[in-house]
Amino acid sequence: MKKMILSALVAVCALALGAGASLRAQSPSALPQYEPGVAYVFDNGRVEQVSAVRGDRVVWAARSGRTYERSANPVVPILTWSFRGQEGERRIIGAPDKLWPLRAGAQAQFQSVNITRTDKGRALRSVHLWRCNVRGETVVTTPAGAFRAFPVVCDRFSPNSMRVLERLTWHFSMDVGHYVQREARDMRDGTSETYRLYATL
Repeated sequence: MKKMILSALVAVCALALGAGASLRAQSPSALPQYEPGVAYVFDNGRVEQVSAVRGDRVVWAARSGRTYERSANPVVPILTWSFRGQEGERRIIGAPDKLWPLRAGAQAQFQSVNITRTDKGRALRSVHLWRCNVRGETVVTTPAGAFRAFPVVCDRFSPNSMRVLERLTWHFSMDVGHYVQREARDMRDGTSETYRLYATL
């Protein structure tokens, strides 16, 4: 049943995007290069479509209708968003782009200063501390196929106790130009979620 739903979703996305979407192979010496119209479908039903590219920032559209802006560096948290009466933005302090070009052993540390505004006019501020490192290239098997990919492991620390709160692992494929698998683990209770690439359109 899940496979049938995903197949139907891919068909619908293909009709919506048309035949003009193309995928650009990535240069190993630069940040990922995205093109408007390209969509990535994952095996949990998640769809990420490139809506626009503005310099080193990418505007994404989700299947839910939500739009958000990210760095071309996929490990950097969402920079601006607006959804269901809330707006938010993040300011990045540090140099997460030091990870690129991806190579085993590359490391970067940065902070994100997060401001969320509610429809009632409240502004909530928080700070997240991140440390990322690139591990050796491996092969990741997904519903879309097997891909050579660099795992980029990013830990989010508490700014008070320096305890690791969350671990995100992005398996980035140079051939696809995007991550083909993402793992998220809550280090406080051990719960985790993994999703893999189902199709690119």
